[in-house]
Amino acid sequence: MTVRIKFAKYGNLKFLSHLDVLRFFQKAVRRAGIDVTYSGGFHPHQIMSFAAPLGLGQTSEAEYFDMELNSMKSEAQVLRDLDAQMPDGFKIIDVCLLPETGPNTKKESVMALVTASDYLVLRKDGYENGLTNEELYSKLIEFLAQKEIKTIKTTKTGDHEIDLRPLIYDFKTGSDLPEVSDLAEKYENGFKVWLFLSAGSENHIRPELVFKAFYDYMGLEFNAYEYQVHRLESYTGDRENLIPLYKLHRK
Repeated sequence: MTVRIKFAKYGNLKFLSHLDVLRFFQKAVRRAGIDVTYSGGFHPHQIMSFAAPLGLGQTSEAEYFDMELNSMKSEAQVLRDLDAQMPDGFKIIDVCLLPETGPNTKKESVMALVTASDYLVLRKDGYENGLTNEELYSKLIEFLAQKEIKTIKTTKTGDHEIDLRPLIYDFKTGSDLPEVSDLAEKYENGFKVWLFLSAGSENHIRPELVFKAFYDYMGLEFNAYEYQVHRLESYTGDRENLIPLYKLHRK
């Protein structure tokens, strides 16, 4: 059987790398006494797979991984047992038992399911670039009103020019946004932007790439440390029918 775990990553643990997160959860699962399935061979390992890794230094309330189990009492019990092993900076939010696949049906990985994510982008205190929040909002709306936004995206195969505009599904600024989540960091200056972006293996767009192109548009140097990125949710499906991952198999 397979369960999908949704967890939050915040506070000082935002500086934990994806590999360290994987190692942490492997140890936490053992400490929790969860009946996890191991691979065969000379070097058995727990069978788990993570969705799109979070950038180093970013926070999130929508990280996911799938885990194979031999048995379990209930979803609620797995949630309680695993959450009891979490330090400050990790929180287990949801555990969902996935339906069994047929004998001739390939199980789709959680990584392959993700097609979009939404984020809060918060401006940290103490950074000065000569622009007020209102001026930044106005410039951002102007920037995103363009029919195309050409920028360079660096991948494993090199640098490629792409058009960002069709990959930015939606956005909101400032007063149009609700209160910042309790799991997101808060800053006195009050600057915040919501971005709904394409994700996945082919068209994965990070908020920092959008802001780098935005600063290029303004003729300013972009400093990634000026902004804090917080992932709110990851989705699956096509653009017209996106479903949060945690709802995919919920009735």
